[in-house]
Amino acid sequence: MPRPGGQNGAFPRDPTMPTRPDAPPRLRALPLLLALVALQWLLVANPGYFSHDELQWGARADVANWRDLPWVAWTDVGTFQWRPLTFNLWLLVSHASFGWPQAMHLAWVAMGSAIALALGVLLLRLGTTVAVARGAALLFALGPYAAYVHGWVGTLADLLWVGAALGLAHALVSLRARGAAPLVAAAVAFAFTALGLLAKEAALAIPALLGLAWLLRRGRPVGLAAVIGSGVAALVYLALRLDTLMAPAEASTYALSPGSAPRNWATYWLFPLRPAAFEATGTWFASAKHLVIAAGLLLALVAGIAWRAPRRALALVLGGTLALAPALPLAFPANQYGYGFWAWVVACVALAWPALGRAGRGLVVFMALVTTWHGVNVQREMQRVGEKQAVFQPALVQALASHAGELRLLTPERDDWIYRRLSHEVPAWRGAPIGDRVRWVGAGEVVDYRVAEDGALVAP
Repeated sequence: MPRPGGQNGAFPRDPTMPTRPDAPPRLRALPLLLALVALQWLLVANPGYFSHDELQWGARADVANWRDLPWVAWTDVGTFQWRPLTFNLWLLVSHASFGWPQAMHLAWVAMGSAIALALGVLLLRLGTTVAVARGAALLFALGPYAAYVHGWVGTLADLLWVGAALGLAHALVSLRARGAAPLVAAAVAFAFTALGLLAKEAALAIPALLGLAWLLRRGRPVGLAAVIGSGVAALVYLALRLDTLMAPAEASTYALSPGSAPRNWATYWLFPLRPAAFEATGTWFASAKHLVIAAGLLLALVAGIAWRAPRRALALVLGGTLALAPALPLAFPANQYGYGFWAWVVACVALAWPALGRAGRGLVVFMALVTTWHGVNVQREMQRVGEKQAVFQPALVQALASHAGELRLLTPERDDWIYRRLSHEVPAWRGAPIGDRVRWVGAGEVVDYRVAEDGALVAP
């Protein structure tokens, strides 16, 4: 007797065709987009910034005219962080909006919500119901990885490369439906992959994911052509950049540690089910009991999908690994590296939904609630940090202006990481210099100011 997922657990029909070709279902994109933005209001209303990256780029963009911006060279492939599309767009946006943090946050949330909407529409085109597609868009946007990326202005690269990947997926669905020639698919895949790579090296995952999709779909000429086109873009990129990518500064967050890959892989899977953790590195601070429960839930989900639709389960686990592959050898598992991974996971679970029984669907709903709760917690923490930054940076430049030499500061212990990030290699704030004049001291040392709970500087 065949399993519910199809004759052998494979796709029961062509997933690129709508359920009712004569009257394809509609997602009502505008109401969903507005709902996605509204549900991330904590991020939009954030009055400040999160880390040194956006402060550094804001300082660089602080020029009288946009023509005077310090543009990043499109041909300087020897630079470690060669992301010309990301950095030049970031300069433009910072020049226009950096003085109004809520405008910057609205732009990021709007881009992230558009990506979530694109994911939902793609799933609808692949055969899911409107309810499942809408739920997937919400689950993606409200999860912890998306909350982090949508709330931190330093993550434009992640928005761009994942957006390029989804744009390619939509293009290939359309090309196949129209019976386009394989050469056209190859050219389109090359262009979208190149666009993603100009934003971030994480886009190297695109050809790998295309290859997996092609294999699981039992190979179609258009799909193979897309894999080849995307792969050529990745090979050209690696030919130009591999030596540089393999030699990051040892002390940087891009330091290589291949032995960390298994732990990083587990971190990215477990983190969404660890609601108290703000960043992925905090996953392992949970009790052993909590980690075992989270791992058990994940295994139950994969097993439930595998029982009903083996290929969906393979796509979930192997595809999730491929989406993470460019980041797994890094020593530091940062949240933003899980953005594309989260999109893939949500998509695979949504596509497996019709094959799941009542117990499986109940498990998915429970895990969705946990991850959404986690995402709300990340939104709240982002806002908390922004509120402190909005007070701290003006107070800092005011104190520096009236103080000769190094300024010694003491922070509240639990927020020490916040202020160290906000002062790390930040050259200026709204034209007032900062530079390397800030020195953080410990309790019992001589201090010039103490950082208050709200970010203000208070004389000891």
